[in-house]
Amino acid sequence: MNNAENQRCPPRRFYCIYVKTGDESKYTEEIQPVLDSPDTPCNGKLYCLGKKMRLKNGKEYTESIFPGYIFLETEKIDGISFLKKGKSFIRLLPANDNPRPLCDNDVELINSFLRYGTLLPILKVTFDINDRIQILDGPFQGQEGLIKAVNRRNKRVNFEVELLNGIHVVGLTYEIVKKSGE
Repeated sequence: MNNAENQRCPPRRFYCIYVKTGDESKYTEEIQPVLDSPDTPCNGKLYCLGKKMRLKNGKEYTESIFPGYIFLETEKIDGISFLKKGKSFIRLLPANDNPRPLCDNDVELINSFLRYGTLLPILKVTFDINDRIQILDGPFQGQEGLIKAVNRRNKRVNFEVELLNGIHVVGLTYEIVKKSGE
């Protein structure tokens, strides 16, 4: 083993922090400076994943993709008690005394979002006759999702994604590019 191999950084892992729903951005703004401090034994980056939404009047706003969830990317989880001091902190998942990194499938999903930043744009989609959605851009590009609800008047769709060993329904605003069979 040469010197460069001995000095490799440990792999970065993702952990999930559960906070009060609606306070994801506040918690991130409060705790990220502590993570950035050289005095903190645990350093890393917090991610609050958001999405652009559009009202039927055309006004756009943002909201959380996974309400109450913040993702921590770090090399080590030692000395994380300061995370619990955040005003909106509820717990580390799956348990405060036993935080575990996300599984490979969850990390893949989070990384697919992060390739486009922490704020997802309004997606371009197509629908087929069975109301399955095909995503043409963004982090789900090329994938189809199982539609749970469609609001065509407001151009919104809810579909299922798997995260943290469970199914989560994600609602997004969409723009139809083309419909299959037309």
